[in-house]
Amino acid sequence: MKKLFLVAMLALFAMQTTFAQQSGGSVIDKFFQKYSNDESFTLVSISPKMFSMFSKLDANDPDAKQVLQIAQKLRSMRILAKEDTKDGAKLYKEAAAYLTNSYEELMTVRSKGNDVKFLTKENAKGNIEELIMLVGGDDTFVAISIVGDIDLNQISKIANGMNITGMEDLKQVNKKAH
Repeated sequence: MKKLFLVAMLALFAMQTTFAQQSGGSVIDKFFQKYSNDESFTLVSISPKMFSMFSKLDANDPDAKQVLQIAQKLRSMRILAKEDTKDGAKLYKEAAAYLTNSYEELMTVRSKGNDVKFLTKENAKGNIEELIMLVGGDDTFVAISIVGDIDLNQISKIANGMNITGMEDLKQVNKKAH
């Protein structure tokens, strides 16, 4: 009887682990899925296949080479944004509720009616495997999830070239991480 129970528990654990790996393992996935078909949101989703294609590009520009090196270590990036909305703060709270205690808060910035929160999840080696940024304010909402082998120094360099609300605060996260 004990062996049967043990086998059943191992099978259940194996199924749960397999499901978590297939679904990407991110708890914020459910939030992205909930709003991915809502036309009032802007959705950007970069797949692992796209990141693997970056590794095949040949770039002569040093900045482009640096971006390609960073991209090779990433598995996915998703951005969900809604502008000109009265629900920015509500969406921010809803997205934050999906995050479990397995995420560590790096920093929160409250400025000019916007709340910006950076959270990370580490792997068993202590490396950052997921970076989440949430922005919620009076008229805007942004959620960004980056999954892979993440170096905050390198991500911050890419963020400098992006015009996404809240990404400028990533420089401050980088300073506090050191």
